[in-house]
Amino acid sequence: FPRPGPTPRYLPTADPPMPPAKVSVADLKKACKAKGLPMTGEKSDLERRLETFALGERFKMEDGRNPCVLKAGELKKALAQRGLPCDLSISSRDELLASLVAALQKEGPVQQGDGSEDERPLSERRKGGASAFSSGSSDTGLAVDMAKKVLELGEGGDYEGVLSLVGKSVSRSTPFTDLRKAYLALARLIHPDKLSASFDGATRAFQMLVSSFEALSSPEPTPEESAKAGKRAKPATALARSNANCYRTKIYCPRCGDEWARPDSGVEKYSYTHMMQGLKTFCCAGCLCEFGCVTATHKCPLCTRKLDSYHPLDYHKQIECGSCRRPFGFWLFTVPARVEEALRAEIRASQEAALKAREARLARLHRIQRKAAERGEADQGEAERLKQAEALFVRNLIDACPRCGFEPPVSACDRDSLVAHLHECNDRLAHKQHRKAVAAAEARAGAKAAAVDAQEEATNLAAWQYLGGDQSSMWLLTDKQLQKQCEDKGVDSSGSREEMLCQLAAASTQANNLLTHKASGGHQKAGTAAGPSGSKRGRPRIDRDSLPSNLHSMSLAQLRAVAAANGLVIRDGSTDDVIRQIEAATDDANEPLFLE
Repeated sequence: FPRPGPTPRYLPTADPPMPPAKVSVADLKKACKAKGLPMTGEKSDLERRLETFALGERFKMEDGRNPCVLKAGELKKALAQRGLPCDLSISSRDELLASLVAALQKEGPVQQGDGSEDERPLSERRKGGASAFSSGSSDTGLAVDMAKKVLELGEGGDYEGVLSLVGKSVSRSTPFTDLRKAYLALARLIHPDKLSASFDGATRAFQMLVSSFEALSSPEPTPEESAKAGKRAKPATALARSNANCYRTKIYCPRCGDEWARPDSGVEKYSYTHMMQGLKTFCCAGCLCEFGCVTATHKCPLCTRKLDSYHPLDYHKQIECGSCRRPFGFWLFTVPARVEEALRAEIRASQEAALKAREARLARLHRIQRKAAERGEADQGEAERLKQAEALFVRNLIDACPRCGFEPPVSACDRDSLVAHLHECNDRLAHKQHRKAVAAAEARAGAKAAAVDAQEEATNLAAWQYLGGDQSSMWLLTDKQLQKQCEDKGVDSSGSREEMLCQLAAASTQANNLLTHKASGGHQKAGTAAGPSGSKRGRPRIDRDSLPSNLHSMSLAQLRAVAAANGLVIRDGSTDDVIRQIEAATDDANEPLFLE
């Protein structure tokens, strides 16, 4: 027999691998149950779920947990922190977990100098970069500044300003994708997991950011009917004129250029009268842009060229085209009485809501300015704004380079590439062209904002005139329109809103006394009338229909303005006191009103 020798090295020392056995659905469900995973779905879903869990065991969260065991809220937070989709109503939990595990795998353990893996949490591994843009102190400082601004704007109710902090202006009409992008950019920056150790208000700032996003992304509530039941609005003076040499001119959307109120649009013919008088604004059917007669594009009916400008006061006049130099007027449609009555109630409700919105906006602005003055903060200069924009750019929170305007592709949006671009961005000609482009964009935005303001002022004046244009309704006017009324009547317009209303009431009193040949009656005390007496006691008589429908919900300044416009001088007192004095001066003072 041959002598036995050593075992050859090429012979296998272990059993060869067996072909994979078929696993039943029951076995897969049993394995999912043992790991605490859902057991629903098809066989492929169960297999994919187990594979994701196995990867999660290798690439765990910062706290050492497998990402597959996270709850829904924790999963959303982890995804939002990495800028990944986190909406469970759009994607399934398995898809979101797969994207999270892929991100963890990409971030995965770092190889140290000796070849071993760095097991420190990701937040610690991210600190201590060599670049000036990647230092932990600069990251924390920027995040704290942003969190403070979120708190300031959010506490003032400026939700649009909160989501606009990343550099792109947003509003309620902004598409949901842009709103969500702005929200995620700020969420990655001021998340409490990153900022709670450096800023005590990190949690409140993040909650304010979430509230702002929800407020802007949710649909607006339907406004309630504010007209009082059984009451008719005070009729205004009806206008009647000839339509000789008048045309139904064409109106175009200022954004997309589509013609407004085409025959197939379903808009009533008399809506042209409401549009041209500045009473209403309409929404474009093509681009959904809301515009009025001041911001719209008008064309001459004779030469079809664009008119230089239009104001609601031009509606009842014959104007001359700047191109063809021929005069023409605007057609006056007959409006049914039922439509007129409904329109008055609608206009009054909208103007009351606009008055409260204007006061709230000014109050927020004054509060922000006061807080900035208390902290001794000044407006940022150009260098500071550029530095902050660069810090946001390298964190991929804004799309374009603040120096040259370059927008990197998706494949080159990592931090190192963006930092390298800033170090190499030294083309002065490109910087100059970008500054010109930014200045031009700001000029266009300023012109657009000025046009919108002019539209609001024109609508406010037209609404007041349409509701009667009397002294008792002047509290609906804006400060600019009140100043114009003071200038027209020759009274001082440099005081506060209440002072201007009192002076206009005094001027109206003097005019009425001259017409009725009565004396003014000397000095007045608190709670007495500034206008002519309507009763034996010399107290004013206030028409209840001229008062706002939401008197009990108005602020003290608004109530004092209403009282001053109706000839009632209020010296001191709380909101309830002012309401009682106004009620006592109404035509039917015996009937309790508004307060109870």
